[in-house]
Amino acid sequence: MAPVWTQTLVRILLILAHLAGLVVAVLLLVRRKGTAPVLATVAFALMVILDATLIVETTLLFPILYRRAPRAFAWVGGGLNCCWGLLALVAWGCLIAALWLMGRPETEHEVWEETSPPSG
Repeated sequence: MAPVWTQTLVRILLILAHLAGLVVAVLLLVRRKGTAPVLATVAFALMVILDATLIVETTLLFPILYRRAPRAFAWVGGGLNCCWGLLALVAWGCLIAALWLMGRPETEHEVWEETSPPSG
């Protein structure tokens, strides 16, 4: 297992990457209305929140918990990891759904224009 400071450094870099994704998703939300930009914004916001809570967990919660209640350490750690894993699954599901919706045409009218033969 890596030292706490390297885990924190990696998570800070992940927060910066997810913040860049959040900025792009918000810009996309402003320029293009629809479900896909909303899902992308939700996904990146969840990822930023999860990264920040993992930093707090590693640097503050686990050392305090290990000193005060070492028997509960495994239970609390397992419960938190389960909840954060579920939230990460929701975030990745939103991101995958947003990417899938971005590749699809918005309306049936656009589908007709793309597949219709040229007139003339």
